[in-house]
Amino acid sequence: MTISCIFEVVEESLYAVQYDKKGEHEFERLFDLWNDAIYLEDFFQTHETDLKSGYWGEDISIEEAVIKTMKWANKLEDKLLEIAEHGKTDKYETLSSLFKPLHDKTTKIEPLEENKAKESWLRIYAIRVDSNLFVVSGGAIKLVQTMNEREHLMEEMSKLKLVQAFLSDDENLELIPFEMY
Repeated sequence: MTISCIFEVVEESLYAVQYDKKGEHEFERLFDLWNDAIYLEDFFQTHETDLKSGYWGEDISIEEAVIKTMKWANKLEDKLLEIAEHGKTDKYETLSSLFKPLHDKTTKIEPLEENKAKESWLRIYAIRVDSNLFVVSGGAIKLVQTMNEREHLMEEMSKLKLVQAFLSDDENLELIPFEMY
């Protein structure tokens, strides 16, 4: 997997990676998937054991999971876009108030830190460049406790590492055409 481009989602605030010149950037791809009832039904059927494990505290049907996911996706997308915009003028409400370090035991801010924003089991993964400047690397539906329990979550971890390395390579600064999609 290679990074082909980084697109501007919200000017000077929120960006998203496109991999291997395939389709849309990650922000758009995720919210399209999370609003696709057929995709979600297939995902929850594939991961039904995780869905029914009790990790989320209740027994939930696949149909209920699809409806809740679509509702949470819309809420998360609206929140991300709103805070990204507000963060340009309000230093107290920036994307850093929504994104948190990926590892819960993190005690200090690191350069190009791995972060997550979440709404229930939905996760958006991003690299923090500044308090209101994040680059989305991907996202997932997380039905288990840790990312190393499922292949689709481990892939998201790999994407985070790839974007982090890409952004830390000074040679790539000239190659990043932050453009509108």
